[in-house]
Amino acid sequence: MSSPRSRKLSSPRANAGKRGIQHLANRVRAARRSVRGLDATLRRPGTYRHPAGRIVRVETHISVVYLAGRFAYKIIKPVAPGFADFTATATRKRCCEAQLRLNRPLAHGIYAGVLPIARHAGVLTLGDGGVTVDHAVKMRRFDEAMLFSSLAAKGALTPRDIDGAAKRLADYHLRAPRNAPSSRYGSATLVRTQIETINAALLANCSHPALPGIAAWCARQLDQLAPLIERRRAEGFVRGCHGDLHLDNVVRWRGAIAMFDCIDFDDALRWIDVAADVAFLVMDLCARAEPRLANRLLNRWLETSGDYAALSLMPLYVAYRALVRAWVACLKAGYVAGRSVAIPDPALRYLEVARAQTQKPGPVLLLCHGYSGSGKSVASRALADLCGAVRVSSDAERKRPRPAPDAQTSLGAEHYTPAARHAIYDHLLRLAHRVLQSGRSAIVDATFLEFHHRDTFFALAQRLGIPARILDFRAEPTVLAQRIEARRHGPRDLSDADTATLARQLASADALTPAEQASTLSFDTAVPMAALDSPAFWRPVLALMQSAPFATR
Repeated sequence: MSSPRSRKLSSPRANAGKRGIQHLANRVRAARRSVRGLDATLRRPGTYRHPAGRIVRVETHISVVYLAGRFAYKIIKPVAPGFADFTATATRKRCCEAQLRLNRPLAHGIYAGVLPIARHAGVLTLGDGGVTVDHAVKMRRFDEAMLFSSLAAKGALTPRDIDGAAKRLADYHLRAPRNAPSSRYGSATLVRTQIETINAALLANCSHPALPGIAAWCARQLDQLAPLIERRRAEGFVRGCHGDLHLDNVVRWRGAIAMFDCIDFDDALRWIDVAADVAFLVMDLCARAEPRLANRLLNRWLETSGDYAALSLMPLYVAYRALVRAWVACLKAGYVAGRSVAIPDPALRYLEVARAQTQKPGPVLLLCHGYSGSGKSVASRALADLCGAVRVSSDAERKRPRPAPDAQTSLGAEHYTPAARHAIYDHLLRLAHRVLQSGRSAIVDATFLEFHHRDTFFALAQRLGIPARILDFRAEPTVLAQRIEARRHGPRDLSDADTATLARQLASADALTPAEQASTLSFDTAVPMAALDSPAFWRPVLALMQSAPFATR
């Protein structure tokens, strides 16, 4: 008589499961036979219709890339990993076409096309002429030393690189498709499942003391943020995104920044909130010890996109992206908890980024104050990069409806009437409130020459129970005028101020009251530009921000 266990194993359901596994294995074997000889063909320089030199082969778990001269050719392996089935030629073709279509908007010309691989008289060729057995994505090669990951490792990643990446990504997000193919994509329920899955994997397989606390914090954040996640989904912020924006997938190329190798095989990972997309890059910069560049990237993305509501989601999404990369690093290193092998260093760096999201100093409100030409915009950008605050600019917001701030557009006088000024300060107040509620410090870059505008912002800080300071930027009137003239005759920026504007400001500005002076930090901007990047220049501000009580979110 068979045992209960043997009866269970021989049940119809079990037999069907075994037949399904066997059927899948047979499909994989058949698919591999259909492309037999393909690897050898693509390793031969003579296969290509251009000088190829020595072929370099790079393999991942689902693809193989052949580096041939000025081009690279990527094929999808006929495999069936758990998340997809690539055994059918038609499926691999659709995947190649999807890679081309989805990557082109961000990849700046890297993706050249999809080529058939045909068999004729027993010989495989790249291009038409026979029975098509597979397809390859043709890409233009770039210097791997220009990858953001390589540049960061050498300390060669520049603010200009970051500005280019932020603008390219924000411009893409503004026009990215918004009609997700499934209503569940980007939902609070799906986001919770994704985060809980990665936390469970790490807790079960990675022995790190911070993991239980991180998982508990994620659970609290998911509870608190679920309404916001759903509201943003309803408002169209779940869009067709890149989905895999770590520094290995961003490159300095042909005078611009290109982003490639986006998610093309899983809609649930591609149709996400734009906040989750930019959070990936922010996280990876932090993990590579580039916090200033991470702050700069976020500020430039916000300035272009105007999506300040995304800030409340950033800690959760940064932590999630860090946890995913920590898990990937553990898998790559073959790490298993309980063995003598230490957790790999990359995983430790990512886990520290995740842990850091759970506790940060409380926010501070900083109001720039100064005449046009005082250097407050340049100075406040440098301060925001240094301290992690979010900068909100009157010049940028005044030109927001275009749909992104445009330095080339000068606004008419109607945008600078008392009523228009009142409206822009009201708008800045709402944005500052949003920034502060997200837990980040806010720097408001405007002239703040009228008392009632300053008073309104101080009232906000008082309601929120947070410190507020005026940052008074000073320079001699002759220096102010020289800067304005130089700005008007040089590359355009967002300010429309001229010397007539300055004259009106000098004649009508409300002096700081004694009470305001007690909350003011003054800075002489007649210093070399490099001084603005130094913590020493900002010592009083940094001391204030570091003394703010830590807030466990």
